[in-house]
Amino acid sequence: MEQSTPRARSRSPLPWWRRDPSATPTRPVWAPTEEMPRAFRPVDPPQWVWVDPRAALRKNAFETSADDPEGIQYRYEAKGLLRGWMPSVDGAALAVVTYQLLTADLAWRTTVTTFVPAHQVRFRARTGRERP
Repeated sequence: MEQSTPRARSRSPLPWWRRDPSATPTRPVWAPTEEMPRAFRPVDPPQWVWVDPRAALRKNAFETSADDPEGIQYRYEAKGLLRGWMPSVDGAALAVVTYQLLTADLAWRTTVTTFVPAHQVRFRARTGRERP
């Protein structure tokens, strides 16, 4: 009986496309795949974390402007689920995290799954009473 590896059992939280053999430098062709890149390390089961989206979403750390009451609120740490890890080309660790963003008036929300630098992720305590 063949044993399956953890990578074979877990599904990627992100869709992946693989370059098709028919692709050329001037005409790239990508095909969806169930496979994951070898460097991607899924976290199964996902782990609860705090994620700080400000680094990825803020336009300029030194510029302030008037708040839009219907805009996306990202000036807080959000609860998220750590889904996996992948290195960047310079060797830095990137976490794949799913978290929600709310509008400033709290009338709308959306869920995103994205790469986040490892230093923007903080593991949550089991009790929910973390200290910074």
